[in-house]
Amino acid sequence: MCIALRKLGYNPYHGSECFKNPPHDFNLWIEAMECNLLNNPSKARYNTEDFDRLIGSYDAILDIPACLFWEDLSHAYPDAKIILTTRDVESWYTSANATVFKFMHIPFFRVWQHMDSTVLGPLFRQSELVWKIFCGNNYEESVVKQAYLDHYDRIRAAIPKERLLEFETGKSGWKELCEFLEEPVRDEPWPKAYPTVEFQNHMDLAMQDAIRTIIRWMALGLVVGVGFWYWYENQRKWEY
Repeated sequence: MCIALRKLGYNPYHGSECFKNPPHDFNLWIEAMECNLLNNPSKARYNTEDFDRLIGSYDAILDIPACLFWEDLSHAYPDAKIILTTRDVESWYTSANATVFKFMHIPFFRVWQHMDSTVLGPLFRQSELVWKIFCGNNYEESVVKQAYLDHYDRIRAAIPKERLLEFETGKSGWKELCEFLEEPVRDEPWPKAYPTVEFQNHMDLAMQDAIRTIIRWMALGLVVGVGFWYWYENQRKWEY
């Protein structure tokens, strides 16, 4: 969907955009979730001005964590149309379990989040809040599947039909999307993407960056240790 919107001339904000400007974007989404979805009494709710600060240069938004804000965004931008991309719950669970849920359970990342304040730390904290809101951080199959179905039911019940397009992944295509957005129908195959591979690439890069940092710390520790040993030995010589 992100690729398709770009082909139609839109500038969509996908969840992966956060990696272009960390920790700025991650921390703003964390703040937005605390303000609007966790009802933090010490913080004012995000309004149109606040969302503009985060996504103002874009004209479409999709993926997590933005999809959790469907109600707030629909009120903040009342002229916006809403595309509800639907897929079989079994297919969705298989994909989520191989990517985001897997990430949440890797012990290395759970520890390293406290060491990295730039990318992985904010990403992990954002992810924890996303799934706390979505399913109470309960990753049992029956729980997350029901949360997924409930999410769709709430949107269908709240959004007027004239603002809503249910786009069925694997079946719907250019015709449904372009007619809904009042754009000329494109005569080309529907684009394909490989989000599982892309997500794994992000995780691999995060792991590599963490390992490089650990190596730098070890090298610094070695230099300091050798320096201290050299100083100590010289002090002993002077004492003799």
